[in-house]
Amino acid sequence: MKKFLFLFILAACSGSHEDEQGLLDVNGTSLYYHMIGRGEPVIVIHGGPVLDQSYLFEHLKKLSENHLLIFYDQRVSGKSTAAVDTSSITMKNMIEDIVELRKKLSLDKVHILGHSWGGLLAAKYAGAHPLFVKSLILCDAMPPTERLWQQEENEIAKRTSAYDSLVRETIIESEGFKNKDVTLVDSLMKISFKLTFADTTKLSHLKIKLPKDYFQRSAIFSHLGPELYSFDITEQLKRIIAPTLIIYGDQEPAATVSAPVYKENIPDSRIVIIKHSGHFPFIEQPDEFNKVVTEFWKSVK
Repeated sequence: MKKFLFLFILAACSGSHEDEQGLLDVNGTSLYYHMIGRGEPVIVIHGGPVLDQSYLFEHLKKLSENHLLIFYDQRVSGKSTAAVDTSSITMKNMIEDIVELRKKLSLDKVHILGHSWGGLLAAKYAGAHPLFVKSLILCDAMPPTERLWQQEENEIAKRTSAYDSLVRETIIESEGFKNKDVTLVDSLMKISFKLTFADTTKLSHLKIKLPKDYFQRSAIFSHLGPELYSFDITEQLKRIIAPTLIIYGDQEPAATVSAPVYKENIPDSRIVIIKHSGHFPFIEQPDEFNKVVTEFWKSVK
């Protein structure tokens, strides 16, 4: 009996969560979270904005074999509540949401993994709260300045074919889109994301779930717009003290536009370029991605 009790206590102390999900009231809103796995905690920050964590979950869950992964839907996104004051849509609050999420889950120092837009948030969080970050992974992170963001967007625009431009224009001008048909938003996103895949046949593995009230949520989130017109987080990057892994697919424009800037400004950082992949290396090259991430976490003391 004592042996079994001892094993039970060890399991309870190890941070084991086979699968747990729900809503947490944090910072004046309710955030959906989904925890899976066991071991040292990792907060996963999804891209977007106004997407949710579900497009990451299936592709990253293998990493839960040795770590406790905490996925969450950002403010006004996915299964998190849309009932918020529009004045609360600020970068400061989105960072504070991560702080409160960590506290509500009784977590101390955590690993952070951010993808795309979530990479920008992850970098800002790590710069604002360096003592609570054990390691940082920036996966195809959005550029750290508005100027570089525009440069990256221009590079992606050059890849747009006349056919894709016509399809996009047709969707936007359609009655369905004007009547806020969410399925057409998915089609628009797939056209954009196709440009960032090295192998476009793998685009079908990108599963985006959009809530029925996506247009309303997007309108609420648009109040963040003014902050995105002239952002520059390079000074904040210099305050990051955690070991940092910067990952980009080799077909991602930001691999040459943003990666060097992140590397130059984050003191303890290194870059890994994953070949034959674009904005979603965990979809196009899952084995290589998991290997790189796992070896990085093992190297963090």
